[in-house]
Amino acid sequence: MVHSAVSDDMSLQKSSLQAEVMIVGAGPVGLTAALLLGRLGISALVVERNASTSVHPRGHVVNARTMEIFRSLGLEDQVRAEGLSAERNQGVAFLRRLSEPEIAVIRTRGVQERDDAHRMASPSLKLSCPQDRLEPVLLAAAQRDPKITVMFSTELRSFDVSADGVTATCAAPDGEIRISSRYLIGADGARSLVREQCGITMSGKGRIGRQIGIYFEADLWSFIKDRPYLLWWIYNASTCGVLIALDGRHRWTYNFAFDPGQESAADYTPERCEDIIRSVLGSKNVDIRIRSILPWQMQARLADSLRAGPVFLAGDAAHPLPPTGGQGMNTGICDVHNLTWKLALVLRGNAPDSLLDSYDTERRPVARINIDQSVENAIKMAELGLSGIATAHSDIATELDGPDPEAAEAHVRNVAPRLREHFDYVGQTFGHHYINGALIPDGSPAPVFSIIDYEPTARPGHRAPHVWLRRNNDRVSTIDLIDFGGFHLFATLGHRDWCNEFEKWITANGLAGKAWAVGDAGDLTDPDGEFSRAYGIERGGVVLVRPDGHVGYRSKTPDVPPPDRIEAIMNAILKKQEWKSSNKSAA
Repeated sequence: MVHSAVSDDMSLQKSSLQAEVMIVGAGPVGLTAALLLGRLGISALVVERNASTSVHPRGHVVNARTMEIFRSLGLEDQVRAEGLSAERNQGVAFLRRLSEPEIAVIRTRGVQERDDAHRMASPSLKLSCPQDRLEPVLLAAAQRDPKITVMFSTELRSFDVSADGVTATCAAPDGEIRISSRYLIGADGARSLVREQCGITMSGKGRIGRQIGIYFEADLWSFIKDRPYLLWWIYNASTCGVLIALDGRHRWTYNFAFDPGQESAADYTPERCEDIIRSVLGSKNVDIRIRSILPWQMQARLADSLRAGPVFLAGDAAHPLPPTGGQGMNTGICDVHNLTWKLALVLRGNAPDSLLDSYDTERRPVARINIDQSVENAIKMAELGLSGIATAHSDIATELDGPDPEAAEAHVRNVAPRLREHFDYVGQTFGHHYINGALIPDGSPAPVFSIIDYEPTARPGHRAPHVWLRRNNDRVSTIDLIDFGGFHLFATLGHRDWCNEFEKWITANGLAGKAWAVGDAGDLTDPDGEFSRAYGIERGGVVLVRPDGHVGYRSKTPDVPPPDRIEAIMNAILKKQEWKSSNKSAA
């Protein structure tokens, strides 16, 4: 499928195309980048070497922060409709075969304190939506936007960088084409040509295992109707791996390791893969339809830079992660959520090019944390003898499938609860923060970072917390008040004057934004009294939130600069000038 659109600032001819931003790769990261740019009025052209969106499910975890981003694009309900229902996504099971009882279970839903923790953190909930169902939703949205062009069967061959931007040469079905753009985003996967041509090196553990993913269809309802789990970790003498429920009944993937020193991916024929699936099920009386077989490489690497002039890396091109924890796609989508508003401001002349340096400053440390945690998850499973996805053979599997399995079963039941942060990570989802970049630190200490637990804070660099407020008697989340592309000021009633001055400055400088006075007589009321607590400000305090929902500035008390300092604050965030120590307010 090829979609083309013509706009005032995008010229489409047979051999020459132009756009403000070119994106290489039409996976979830590349398509989300295009949608965010389109929302900001920036023309985006996406090229994808494959002929269509993914046919293999690949990734499936869509964390709650990513769902918030889709929510801001008006796509949350559509994505949720394509995902696994909450009723069928309530935990993780460890067992020998699907036809046998589970040995241990980690419940990720239906546990009251965990459900409460998720709902207190966000108006959106984590979802399992396979990539082959997610990408068409994103593509359809892109096709509705006249600012976006998506071209499949179009492969990047090379590009040149000049003072005017980037000129790329691509191979397309009708011949060679040249694409000119001011900026280029490489979202072209772990084997990124964009990264390679930029000469950007990678650091980390590198390639740490070869895997096979089998996508198949089979009606397994008789095995799982009373066991609504997303992941099924299988351990028996024939196979070790993880079975993933895609729709809760008919669609499945099974991922397992193989040793490339002993065999090749080509050895896994459809017939052999069907035999493996029967070993997973423990039944020969099931109709199995193998849909695709995908060899893939587990990696843990981070690009040593996310920027090379007008070229940026995002997603797996910047940081291929192990799948243990489901952080890969989500980290990439948050990458472009950080990058695209900055590109738009620079392209429209509202900020200098130096603002774009903050992309690397802010996102690389987050990617490093997610890589390290994903590796830690894999190591922990290996150390506990539950590493079916990490190694081709598992001693625990041999013991579980042996004549005397009681000790091995007890071991699994004992260690499984210690794996919770592999599958339940509200803190990792919302607790990431930027230390330096497009923000003004307020000198307050950072909360202790936890993978599982999340402590809301509006400290600069953190995502602005979700709080339910009232607007004209309607319940509204702060997350929904922060429109992507605009700056937002939340002020307690002691500083309504900040609201007026902020909106005046925003309008005068051609930016989007909105100010909100929070309190009994304000634009928003706080019936539960949660706003001041979550945002850490007293009466008279203010919080300025960036277009990506992260806090750029906070003054916690009435002792704040007067409204004429708004220009200094905004110029510091936009990197037009340095924030001087004399401008700092009391924390």
